[in-house]
Amino acid sequence: MFGSRFSFTVLILVLSSVSLVACSDDRDRGPGDDGSVPFDSGVPTDGSSPTDSGGSDGAVPPADATVVDSPLVDPGCVDGMYSEALPTPSADISDLISGYSPGAFQGFIDGILDRRYPIGGYLVDGGRTNTSFGMDCDRLFVGSATPPIDQVFSRLNTVVHECGHIYDFTFGGFGENGYAVKPALTLTCSMGDTTDRGGQTFARSLIDTDDYAMLRPGCDGARDPGCDFYWDVYIDPATDGSDQGFNSVLEEALQYVNSLATEYAFTDQMTAGQRTTAKDGILTFLWYIERYLRMARLDFPAAHAFILGDACWRETILTIWGRAWLFLEITRDTTSLGINDAALFPLVEDPALVEEIQRVRDAHGCTP
Repeated sequence: MFGSRFSFTVLILVLSSVSLVACSDDRDRGPGDDGSVPFDSGVPTDGSSPTDSGGSDGAVPPADATVVDSPLVDPGCVDGMYSEALPTPSADISDLISGYSPGAFQGFIDGILDRRYPIGGYLVDGGRTNTSFGMDCDRLFVGSATPPIDQVFSRLNTVVHECGHIYDFTFGGFGENGYAVKPALTLTCSMGDTTDRGGQTFARSLIDTDDYAMLRPGCDGARDPGCDFYWDVYIDPATDGSDQGFNSVLEEALQYVNSLATEYAFTDQMTAGQRTTAKDGILTFLWYIERYLRMARLDFPAAHAFILGDACWRETILTIWGRAWLFLEITRDTTSLGINDAALFPLVEDPALVEEIQRVRDAHGCTP
């Protein structure tokens, strides 16, 4: 959930429950049963015994990488030109694991992220600068002052995701939204919320009425691999926050890229046979972005003209799109990081919907 106006209670219940989906062990559960619970109720740990299969020196420098060649990005535009320092899943963290102290878990989080996913460490550190929540964001979302090490690993995805949200709140103000992408790139755009909330867009819940909604309907508590359990939290008109605008769709998409990146960096900490919804989350939100843009063009032309007419919103869309495909491509064959991703890829790759992203590129001055 994201916006210049928000409820602390809703933030905790909504954000923590959804990002925990991607941390949960789904070996024995259907995708409609994501295992999420309110923040202060705790979350079952996955029972893993952390082991390390990384490199030898514990200080493998992350490599700069350009988006992998993909028909879903334009190499001559913002999305195809995006690059960042990738996580290094092989970096040795065995010394940090062996020296773990529950009372010093924040230093442990800093250490393992510094070695394997420095951008995640940047987001956690940035989130700690937001003092609005009464405690550091990592302490808030790890769920204990002295967590056992398996709890830290099982919630690390959540910590990075939610600290990313909380850090972004520090850049926003009334009518503004900040998106901290990486240390050298923060985008701050204006008026992206709904017209009812002082912006120029419409409620994200309205995409539930489009032509694509029935391809993957909301689960509404069901246990069906063909349903969308993210709908239950973000799109269902009866859900708190579903009245937020396009700014919130992009904010969630950005953090779900961070969820996937975190899971990728620590895949070796998963138990044998465990699978998470890391890819499912970002694929779902890419689908939401495409559908939102299509609905804007067809049904809310003023909102569409606003989004495509604003260079900041165009750059934010294309940056998130390119960054998402960077991680989706490098994890495409990592089966443990997806549950229903095989069904979601074709939905996102639908040429009619991908054309909505091309319209953003065209408005941004990119030419094929």
